[in-house]
This record gives sequence, structure tokens and C-alpha cells, in this order.
Amino acid sequence: MDRLPASHDGFLSGYACCKCSQPIKLDPSVLEAAPYDEAAAVLEHTRPHPYNATGLPPRAPAAGKVSTPDSLRTERKLSAIKFAIPIQDSFVMLSKSQVSVLQHQSTGSRGDEPQNRGSISHRLKTAGKLFDLLSEATDVDHPLCEDCADELMMRLEKRVHESRKEKQAYEAYFETLMDSDEADGSTVTQEDVAKAKEEELAALETLKGLKTQEMGLKDELQAVQAELAELESLKLSYWQEVNEFQNELQVYKNEHDSIVLSHATISEQLDALKKTNVYNDAFRIRHEDVIGSINGFRLGRLPSQPVDWTEINAGMGQALLLLDTLANKIKFTFQGYKLVPMGSLSRLEKTDGDKGTLELHGSGELMKGMLFWNRRFDSGLVAFLNCVQQIGDYAEHEDSKYRLPNRINKDKIGDLSIKMQFNQDEAWTKALKYMLMDLKWILAFCCTRP
Repeated sequence: MDRLPASHDGFLSGYACCKCSQPIKLDPSVLEAAPYDEAAAVLEHTRPHPYNATGLPPRAPAAGKVSTPDSLRTERKLSAIKFAIPIQDSFVMLSKSQVSVLQHQSTGSRGDEPQNRGSISHRLKTAGKLFDLLSEATDVDHPLCEDCADELMMRLEKRVHESRKEKQAYEAYFETLMDSDEADGSTVTQEDVAKAKEEELAALETLKGLKTQEMGLKDELQAVQAELAELESLKLSYWQEVNEFQNELQVYKNEHDSIVLSHATISEQLDALKKTNVYNDAFRIRHEDVIGSINGFRLGRLPSQPVDWTEINAGMGQALLLLDTLANKIKFTFQGYKLVPMGSLSRLEKTDGDKGTLELHGSGELMKGMLFWNRRFDSGLVAFLNCVQQIGDYAEHEDSKYRLPNRINKDKIGDLSIKMQFNQDEAWTKALKYMLMDLKWILAFCCTRP
């Protein structure tokens, strides 16, 4: 504790309140040895006793206690402090040895020299011992200022009031129990005791059997737990195998899906190849334009579109090659002619009557009035048209649904002459276009044959 200097009025100040830390002034009576002796005597005669109806030990006044105002005030404070202690701490008292030490210290202090007793330091030391004694005996640190002491007193009085009410409730309940026992009038006999002992022995036997059964159940539980642990291990191993199997199955499934996809792709390609007409790819005939063409070579010429003879000769060679290829596919033999495809120098050879060669190519000399060359080229065109008519008649004979789109009659196709001599460029070009249309029709027919 921090001590403060002594004041010059009737009170001494040397301590601070242990709760609010405000400096307090001590009454001179507190500095005397009498309050300390009284407090030590109260603690000496306070002993643990059996509980009474209030749940608190009975209080006994200290023998030989002088009822002075200071002593009464001190006793009231100690009593109030004891009531303020919680239930679990209400019977924590000082031992005889402790009280003896305190008394010895008190006696020693009284045995001091008179001059020491009257000194300020001795009196403050005595007050300090009193406060230490009170702080050790209760759960409240001392000293306290007047306001804190009043607040403590109010709380202690409230506790005392509640304890009294609780005591009254216990007393009422105890009286009710006593009245109930008297009303029943039941007494315990020796037979009841013997019967209770027999029941106790039977219960002990039952308990012994239950303990034996418990030991057996514990052994069985351990066996079951061991089996459960083994099952858990097997379960873990099983799921590991399941996971591995699932992984392998997924790999096989992925391979299967890949094979199925590849098979589907290859099947589509095969179907596309089966539907592919190699002859259409090898011989591309176009007759939508004004001048027909085969594999990009135009057949015919117009004043607005002069076509070179090298292109015309190449186109006629492609047309002769197509006709010869289709005839070989369906194993068809032409009557009176043999086709000799030789590119830009293709020709037909007569096989009966006046044998000879019919050129299927021309040159720029045809335009200069050379009638002999004009007649040989026109004869080749007429012979080629006759071969187209022969294979067309064969197709119509094999399947009545097939008919040439442009009918052929000797040197005319669709009422237009195939000859170039004494013919206009527009009519000759159109006749060659009709010839290409019939060739495309024959190509479609031959592709349907096995």
C-alpha cells in the first residue's frame, strides 16, 4: 500500500482506498491497538460449525468483549464482511496457529516501549496490521473510503436479506417434510432392513453378472473392430482395383470410340468413293455456255469468240477418247469404224467397204477454201456422230427409259448439220454443243452398268 503523509487536523492520512485509489483519512482510534486485538479475538473464536437452517455457521460473541462504540463498529464491519464472502468461501477461517501468531504479534506490540507506542510510525504500523488481517480474512482489500464502505455495506445487506429469505424457504420446506413423515406414520422394521440387504445382494450378483457380460462384450467388440478394420482395408483395396479398372475401361472406351469414329469416317469416304463417277471427273463436259467444252477445251467458234484450232483439235481428241472409253466399259463394238484416240491428231478408221482414215482434226487452212481438207474433216465429224448414234441406240435398247436428248439423223443432230463446210459458225458451234450433250447422257448410262 502507498502511504500518504500525516495531516495536521484530528485525523491522520497515510493510506489510499483499495477500490477507488482515493486518499483516505484514518480515525485515530483505528491506530490504537484495541481494534486490532478485537479483530484478532473475533477471528480466533470463529470456527467452522455444522450448517444450520440458514446454511451459515452460527455466530458466537467473543468472550470478554468490551462493548465500546469502536468495538461494536468493528464487529459490525467484520460480520458484514463475513456475510459478503461467497458461499464457497464463507467458512475459510484462520487456524489456531495463525491466530496465535497474530496474538503474539499483538502482545509484542503491546509490550513495546511506551515511547514507541505513541509514535506515528508505530500507530501506522498497527493500522497496517489491522488492514492486512481484514484483507486476509475476507475477499475485500482494506482499507476503504467511506463511500466505498457504504457501497459495500449496501451489497452486504442485500446479501443478508436474500440469505434470510432463503433460510425461511428452507425452514418451510423442512416443516413440510416433517409433517409429511408424521402423516405417513411409516417405520422401518428389521424385516425391511433384511429384505433391503437381500435385494442389495441380488443387485450385487446381477452387477457381477453384468460386469462379466460387459467383459465378454468388450472382447466381442474388439473382435468386431478388428474385423471392421480388415473390412475397411479390403474395401480400400477393392476401390483401388475399381479405380484401376475404371481407368482401363476408359482407355478401352476411348480406343473403341476412336475406332468407331475412324470406321464412320472411312465408311463415309468409301460411300463417297462409291458414288464418285471417275468418268465425270476424267471428262468434264460443260454445255451451259454458248460454246460447249470438254476438259476446258472449247468446241466451235463464233465471230465474237474466235477459238484457235489447236484447242478445237484437243477437244475433239478428248471427245473421241471418252467415246472409246465408254465403249470399252460396256464392251460395245462399233459397226464399220474403229476409234483411234491420239489427242489433237485423233482419227477414225473405216473397217468395211472403202477402207480409209478419217481425220478428226483440222487446221487454219480450212478457212482458206481448201475443199479437200474441209471434206475430210467433215467426213470425220459425220463418222464420229454415227458412232455416237450407235451407242445411243444400244442404250435405248437396253433400257427404254434412256433416250438421247438430241436425235441424230445421218449428219444432223437436233436438225443442225455437224459439217463445217457451207455452214454458219453459229449453227456448227451449236451442233457440236448438242453432240457434247449426247455424250454426257451416254456417260451417265454407262456408269449405271456393272
